[in-house]
Amino acid sequence: MPVNKGKSSRSVLVLIPDLQEDWLQQSSTELCLKRCAYWVSIRGQPPTENQSTVTVYLHRQNIFSVEVLQALMQRIARGEPI
Repeated sequence: MPVNKGKSSRSVLVLIPDLQEDWLQQSSTELCLKRCAYWVSIRGQPPTENQSTVTVYLHRQNIFSVEVLQALMQRIARGEPI
């Protein structure tokens, strides 16, 4: 059975510290993740029959920043591919 990628064909990988208590800081005014997140578009990738694991390669320059999130959301709103 092929994996259904649907319209949302982006993945975000968040690198986190080893210690769970260092992963994030949260309050009523902010959510602060430690380390870094990267994004990748899987649009156009061949379908897979594998239901347990899929390897996805991403570029380390694809940092998931505020500016990138805003740009991605604007492209999605316009119906543009990512």
